[in-house]
Amino acid sequence: PVLQIQYLPFGSNCGRPLTMIAPLWWRGTALLAVLSSHHASAFAIGPSGGRQATQADQPSLDGDDALDDSPPSLSEARLEVVQITDVYTLQNFPNLKTMLAEKRAQARPGTKVVSVLTGDFLAPYLLSSVDKGQGMMKAIAKTPIDYLTWGNHEADIEHRTVCRHVRNYPGTWINSNMEDHEAMDAQVPFEIIDVQSEDGTNSRRIGLVAVLSDDPDLYSHFKAPGAFGGATVSDPWDCLERYKKLLEGPEYQCDLVIPLQHTYIPDDEKTCRLFDFPVLLHHRVDEIVDGTRILKPGLDGIYATVLNLSWEDSSTPKQAPKIRANFVKVDNWEADKELEAECDRAYDALMPLRNTELARVPPTFEPLSSQNARGAVTTMGRLICTLLRSSLNTKRRQRDNRVDAVLLMGGNIRGGEASKKGSFFSLEMLEAEIKSDEVVGIVEMPGSVLAEGIAATHAGDPIPGWMQFDDGIHEVYSDDGGAPEVTAVGWEPIDCDRIYRVATKVSDLTNGQSPPLTEYFTKHPEALPAKGKYVNIHAELMGYFARNLWRKLWEQIGPLRPEDSDRSDVDALCGINCVPEERLEKLDFDHDGEVSTDDIHRALKGVLKLSVDDEEKTLAEFIHSFADTNGNGHVTLEDFETFCNEMDELYEQDKWRLSFPRAFTPLTDSEKGEQMADDGIKVEAA
Repeated sequence: PVLQIQYLPFGSNCGRPLTMIAPLWWRGTALLAVLSSHHASAFAIGPSGGRQATQADQPSLDGDDALDDSPPSLSEARLEVVQITDVYTLQNFPNLKTMLAEKRAQARPGTKVVSVLTGDFLAPYLLSSVDKGQGMMKAIAKTPIDYLTWGNHEADIEHRTVCRHVRNYPGTWINSNMEDHEAMDAQVPFEIIDVQSEDGTNSRRIGLVAVLSDDPDLYSHFKAPGAFGGATVSDPWDCLERYKKLLEGPEYQCDLVIPLQHTYIPDDEKTCRLFDFPVLLHHRVDEIVDGTRILKPGLDGIYATVLNLSWEDSSTPKQAPKIRANFVKVDNWEADKELEAECDRAYDALMPLRNTELARVPPTFEPLSSQNARGAVTTMGRLICTLLRSSLNTKRRQRDNRVDAVLLMGGNIRGGEASKKGSFFSLEMLEAEIKSDEVVGIVEMPGSVLAEGIAATHAGDPIPGWMQFDDGIHEVYSDDGGAPEVTAVGWEPIDCDRIYRVATKVSDLTNGQSPPLTEYFTKHPEALPAKGKYVNIHAELMGYFARNLWRKLWEQIGPLRPEDSDRSDVDALCGINCVPEERLEKLDFDHDGEVSTDDIHRALKGVLKLSVDDEEKTLAEFIHSFADTNGNGHVTLEDFETFCNEMDELYEQDKWRLSFPRAFTPLTDSEKGEQMADDGIKVEAA
């Protein structure tokens, strides 16, 4: 049943009557789809390009006891595939290692066990924003995962870093439809797995082909040369057709080919209709489409798909193996202690940041509080939205986003804490307020919908959807206590007919908390961004904070001292008064002509007076990577000259922050010498 409501907003200068069709939710009901069990004649493996399952979880079609643990017969050839996908945490790798070790140890002659991670593991999540995927790649190698394939989010990491990960990976990286990738020398376009029965009478060959979505919307936000360093992502189905013909042909004589797909569900279904593969792996779903079985274990390695393909004897037709599969909870196995300790150490990269000032709190946001975020616009909600807007609007070497506003529903601001005046914004505070896997997308909407969407959540009792917004949005409440009126967006009077670009949690647009937004985006699903274009809030802000720390250093090493000039004067920070040679000299502690990670680490402590660990230099490395404008691993005068040309624009984008400067005093020459001596660096006489 549906409930039709006539929604009549009031108090908004963009008011207009809206008709909303909303589901009438009945407690305890569920829609169940029962699929009959029948022989599946095709098989493919593929994860979603997005982060969240687009359907409800489904149990295995084969039931909870699907897998046959009995040893194969003497004449049986069996392949067991353990698959995970879309992994944004190291938490479950120690358990997965134990599981795989047990299965490999118990595998009898005639059975081969392989593992595969089908894309999206280098980004987007907080740890990778700091260590660039180093911890993830170590966990993958030590589990070990036999096969990796590309996901679209692997493009979110700096290209040269990704290439290094590819070349250092000890397993096999399969890449079938991006073959001009710079690191293709360390990848293969396909893989062939041979399995043979114990008695040697039954030999089978299984081909693996890995394709990535070529949807241009996934990569449109990358600046030249584009995603993956400009590599060409070719049509997945042309690629599948070509390699299926090759691998099943006389040259390789494969019994069947398994496509490992990183595509959306409609694309998976297209594969099912076009080809006679027998299976397909994605999020936690198990269904059959045109005879092809789609298996999806879910994200983060919480569950793994365990798939058995078996040919009873040599007379079993090539493409008619017995297919059994199940989803298994990985933490049913005890964690491997050694890998667990290593994964814990990987997260130590975040420890120095937990109590480190990432952003100072301007007076307009004080006292900082997230209390009652479901019933009021809080200062914490406004600050996070404002920081996120500033970060998204910062032009970068890899991408160029632009947003007019940021909206987050109050249920996403979850700390419920109040800070004293003068507090700073830390990583610990960020983690307390926003879940580490929370993502936003950029959508376009008319000003009328934007105004009504906000006002609808601010009328009545507290709700999880109470909209928080950035400091460029203003609203006015009427004296009669009715819904407020949104009067400005981006500090300018709202234009009801203008199309605004808004960053927000996409699922919140249709969850019913804001009827005007739900109605608009239900009618216009084409306005919703592809899931692969979502931005992880933690990762986005961490990158922004690192850039801000570099700019703080930039302020302090300029030719003008705080007591001599207004630090918000852009001309004093860049442009004609920039003097790159002088700035380089002030950070080049060992006078070798470049600024190293060690130099930045010392400057964080000595120039910015931050509390930093003497041994942990991850933050300095992250800042060094940002300062390295040409990507050659060195920060030299050339990079400083680039920043002299860029800083005026960057500071223009951060006017709100520069309105509240903090007085730092640069190190004097004697202080620099003392700092260098403390760090064990030889100080030469002038």
